[in-house]
Amino acid sequence: MSTAVQPETTVLAPNTGKTVPDRDAWAVKPLTNAKAAHAFPDNWGAAALHHKISKEKLSSIAEQVALLYNSPTPKLKDAVRAFWTQCWALAGAQVTAAVTDAAPKVSPYRLLWNLPVNVSIGPPSPATDPGMAFDPDTEPVPDTPGRRRMDAVSTALSELEEAWDAASSRDNGRGDFQDPALWKTLTDQLGKAHAAADAAGRGTKLLYPPKREQWLYDTVTSQHLRKGMTDYVGAVAGRQLFQQARLNAPAIAVHKDSPNRLVTGRATLRHQGEDLTLEVRITEGVIHHVCERHTLTFFDFKGTARPINTLWPGVGTFQAATALATRLAPHIARCTLVQLIERGDPDRTQWVGEDVKLTQQSAGPDTVYFDVSIEKLRDAQGANPAEVIATVKTFAPSGDSGPGFLRQDLVTIGTALGLLP
Repeated sequence: MSTAVQPETTVLAPNTGKTVPDRDAWAVKPLTNAKAAHAFPDNWGAAALHHKISKEKLSSIAEQVALLYNSPTPKLKDAVRAFWTQCWALAGAQVTAAVTDAAPKVSPYRLLWNLPVNVSIGPPSPATDPGMAFDPDTEPVPDTPGRRRMDAVSTALSELEEAWDAASSRDNGRGDFQDPALWKTLTDQLGKAHAAADAAGRGTKLLYPPKREQWLYDTVTSQHLRKGMTDYVGAVAGRQLFQQARLNAPAIAVHKDSPNRLVTGRATLRHQGEDLTLEVRITEGVIHHVCERHTLTFFDFKGTARPINTLWPGVGTFQAATALATRLAPHIARCTLVQLIERGDPDRTQWVGEDVKLTQQSAGPDTVYFDVSIEKLRDAQGANPAEVIATVKTFAPSGDSGPGFLRQDLVTIGTALGLLP
């Protein structure tokens, strides 16, 4: 069954895309004003609009729409135009009129940034903002306490993004967007997202209702967060988890601040026509830090300062934490290298001294947040490729890889366990 939607107004061709609008002023007025049509908690203030697929990812799609809209290959041109028509239809008459009038006129960037189906209403500046990573709406899994899943809209949009990422990774990371099947997939997934969103209901409103259940508020830090795929178990169930995990816990203080390197992970990709390896190093002291910040067994209640903490389940010894680091290190190396290459810096020396912080990164069976510091570069030597050396500062579970706790819950638990005054 077709998921195509008929446009309300004449579909105008996108402009050349050579001028990119200001990303900080991305929203057209109809979309911004549409927030007021919905009710939301007082502590959200005026509320904010959040993209599921990031503006950065949408920009890469918009660039190719502009380049391929008049492709000399008939099948490719038709497929790209069908996708653009779908975007035009789902944007709606109010948004397309605003996009047409704004400078630069009929910007493919601005149209994609303002698709209502890709926008969620929520509180401003959530603590769990994933940056450029996919930011789905989620819901509880029926009859399965503690489990969450993406809603149907986010599932369709996630598959759209995955198809785009696969195309972007082709040709040694340069991307290949010439396959009409790719654009058909994007069109179909966008249609599925619209069908699921309309099934949820918005009446005559431009924006879809906020999903209040997925938002939490920490009273200690006065910060909001989106649950995502993480199970925020609360103080009562959390206390039981901590009590069980901390029975007969071994001492690990001997490892604190040790500079000894315990784990190394590597990944190699093509960059600027040559192989480039990134090596991440994880010290004994960092693994100790992860134990105290991100495990149930060793969590330091007195040292907590973050509005939320996610914890690795089943890590009850320092050796188990080291094994976890060993498993994650190659994935962290690859994610870091991909992030650096995608920046497009012509000079690699610009990377040195910078931190790469990424959340919701796939790492084998896990989803991980990590913070990596780029230390130095090494030029290619003989058969050995050029190399980037990086140090991991921390790594924590994201998504459904471990339970999450608000600061207020950790204070309650720590007090109940006699670990806080």
